[in-house]
Amino acid sequence: MSRSAKKDKIDLLTTDLHYRVLVGEAVLRFSYTKDLLLEDEPARDRGKPFPLGNVSAWLSGLEARIIEKERVAVQGSLAGRAFFYGEAGIKELTWQEAEIYSEAALPGALPGMETTAYGRISFLGQEGAPLEAEDKLLYRLQIEVEVFVAAVDPQQLKVAVGVKDLPPEKVSRALLNVEELAFEEVLDFSLTQEEDFAEDLNFIRIINSYLHGFDYEWGPEEIIFKGELVTSIYVMAGGEGRIQEKRQQFNRQLPFPAQKKGLQVSFFPGIKEAACVAAEKKANYETTVEVFCRATFVSQQEVVTDLEGLDVKKEYLLLPKTIGTAREPLELVQKLAVPFPRETAAGFCCLQDLLVNVQEDRINVSGALEKDVYYLPVVEREFGDEEEVAEAGLPFVLKVNDEFMSDFYLPGVSPDAAAVAYFQPQGTEFAPTENDTLQISHALLEVRAWEMQEVAVVIPQRVPPGTSMVIYAVRQGDTLLKIGRAYGLRPQTIAAANDLAEDDALESGQRLLLPLLFGDSFVAPE
Repeated sequence: MSRSAKKDKIDLLTTDLHYRVLVGEAVLRFSYTKDLLLEDEPARDRGKPFPLGNVSAWLSGLEARIIEKERVAVQGSLAGRAFFYGEAGIKELTWQEAEIYSEAALPGALPGMETTAYGRISFLGQEGAPLEAEDKLLYRLQIEVEVFVAAVDPQQLKVAVGVKDLPPEKVSRALLNVEELAFEEVLDFSLTQEEDFAEDLNFIRIINSYLHGFDYEWGPEEIIFKGELVTSIYVMAGGEGRIQEKRQQFNRQLPFPAQKKGLQVSFFPGIKEAACVAAEKKANYETTVEVFCRATFVSQQEVVTDLEGLDVKKEYLLLPKTIGTAREPLELVQKLAVPFPRETAAGFCCLQDLLVNVQEDRINVSGALEKDVYYLPVVEREFGDEEEVAEAGLPFVLKVNDEFMSDFYLPGVSPDAAAVAYFQPQGTEFAPTENDTLQISHALLEVRAWEMQEVAVVIPQRVPPGTSMVIYAVRQGDTLLKIGRAYGLRPQTIAAANDLAEDDALESGQRLLLPLLFGDSFVAPE
């Protein structure tokens, strides 16, 4: 190094960045089938076996991991229970935990990043009437699992925020806006009701349960959830069946961290479990409402991105930039080719497809729903000259499909952007027409879009100036992303120098060549 170079050495002013960047998120959906084989004699109505009652399922041990670039694997356990109505009475059926596993795309995710995962049962239904053969019954359950997954990049990095003895016009700067994941939390509360009947209960089953008008209010150290729980129930008492709807207002206060300035909290409410327990002439309803909360905030930091005329060491940060969020209610209208029945209810909604197509300044979301419509037609019988009266047994079930398409205007979005859509089904209404039944289904659709941007920031030297190559010994838990961040190299640069793929797993003790090629960094020209 020359005497002039020693004299003109540049001193950087640095700071430590510590943040957990929310790089990408997705809603994954998986389907499972569970078979329950029974030898008990079922209770019957007009020759038909009763369906199962109080079917519920739950997840445990759910975790996600990034298996390759922009791809994630989710695994956990699924268990559940149901109630069988037999000639000998009610029998509780439970099934042991079964392992679940699925893979899906997660935009922006890279090996070495962290993941978060929250899952719930989005649909649980019985596929038609049970199959009967050789004095055995086969009940087949369809289970849909919905998982919220996020990729988080925890970064700890010393960056340059200023420089001494260099004219301002030779210093390039940028303002980093980083969306950080503050925390994720699941809040739940139970709602209970009792109902008395004039006659003994023969069968009872919850057909559907959903939240209407869900809202929240902040308190000093708590949050208040409010809205209405709507539950559709089929009940048979005294040999006659009917469909009824129950509505219950709720206002629940739960502990929650005080809302800090700049903190953005998103809420994803849902029904975790809805059950009813029957005993003689009384039914007890219990519903667990679960609200998934994701809190983020945006931090800002001015950094030095380049120094004119100097060969400096840089770190290349891949950061998401939020473009925007849009939401709108959906109203799906469909005519059903059946006369308007006496009592009607829509079952739980199964989301079969949800496709997101990003275009210039627009996001198109399309999908398809499937649900069962339960109805009791008017059946009349005459008693001589007496007036006609109505009777009903098990309801008829009509399988209904709805297709939808929604177009969101989101300025600044382009086909290269990443987007995620959240779909929340709500209630269904029925109205009579001249010859048909009009079905009106309600839902809420929300989209969020972001784009990835690479930002170069100047960082202090870790090795002496002039070093062109370093031999690095891999440690437990290292990835190319983590090593590259430590030395200011892109993961693909290290991969190319060592004949590796970017998503290759590294073994502890493995030796890697790190091509630094810095030259006389941080030294002003003579």
